[in-house]
Amino acid sequence: MRFKKKWGRRFLLTAVGSIVAAQIIALSPSPLEETTTLSRALEANSFIQDSSPTLAPGIPTQRIAEYSIEKFHYVSIQNGIKQWRIEADTAFLYHPEHLVHGRTIKAYLYDSENKITTVTGDEAKYFMHEKDLEIYGNIRTYFPDGFEIDSDYLHYRPKDQLIEIPTSYLTTGFGDEKASQILRFKSNGLKYWMGPSEIELLAKVTVTFERQSLEIIAQPLQKTKLKDITQITSDRCLIHRNESLAQFSMNNEQPSASGFVHMTQPTLFAKSRRATLNYGDHSQVLHYLSAEEDVLIEEIDQKSQSSRYATGGRAKFDERNQLIVLTEFPQVYSDEDTATGSLILLHRDTGIVEIEHSNAFSEGIKN
Repeated sequence: MRFKKKWGRRFLLTAVGSIVAAQIIALSPSPLEETTTLSRALEANSFIQDSSPTLAPGIPTQRIAEYSIEKFHYVSIQNGIKQWRIEADTAFLYHPEHLVHGRTIKAYLYDSENKITTVTGDEAKYFMHEKDLEIYGNIRTYFPDGFEIDSDYLHYRPKDQLIEIPTSYLTTGFGDEKASQILRFKSNGLKYWMGPSEIELLAKVTVTFERQSLEIIAQPLQKTKLKDITQITSDRCLIHRNESLAQFSMNNEQPSASGFVHMTQPTLFAKSRRATLNYGDHSQVLHYLSAEEDVLIEEIDQKSQSSRYATGGRAKFDERNQLIVLTEFPQVYSDEDTATGSLILLHRDTGIVEIEHSNAFSEGIKN
């Protein structure tokens, strides 16, 4: 590690194991007579100057940093507990501001169980008397459970074990839940609580859940894998990583006519005020998707390209049995017919509609 300083300051480097921490000690100016000889011998261009454009605001780039360090390593510790560690190709210390600015960085964020979230980015800055860390530009964050997010800004608050991205920044995420299941999202802004492993998507949310489903084709014993894609849009979403649940909702200030969560599949559209996606193990999940309050479902028959509609207070989607269960004053509409009951079962593979506590029955469209 190369360390250069602007003369007239004292410094100390300490090594802890394989980690070298730059600790600034006695940062007041040294007496002028102590540095006169050294100052004469120092070439002006021997400093590592931070002359490149910077993404991080508040960096006093109009002057040369008091200290400049190549291959910088630093550990933030609170009450003997590691909070985060950072590595940078180059780092600059601005003494009056107690500010450190790093370029081409890799940070390691520690939770209460000492699990590590890894972050890479173009720049980072932090204040020596504070514990928060800010990262800028081309950021990729790798969570301990394998989930990844991309953004252009990230603020880590170790006191709350919170990663925060404001709504002014587009954030995208990706998680390969199993070999056959993928969860993706994009959102304006994000909060990630490291302790409970919860991700809150803050605005303009789109979540796509993709999995491979097996379908038997005409020839015996031959199967082909088809993509089963569900896309959900909403104002907000809370993802419980430990439970593999994503809860979608709309802001209260949304007009009633537009305040709906939208759920789209290749042959189905649904909307409701709230929805829950269970993206856990498909073999153990009965209802992988549920919609609540003012539910509307439109299903398209691929052969005839005709539609049937259903409404209700609650809908549950059973993918294994190709079934939609409607409750709370459900109704179904097909051509000129309307049927109601206490419970309606929509069989997606056959088009059959079953209704409890009603004399109405429809076998759908005959081809």
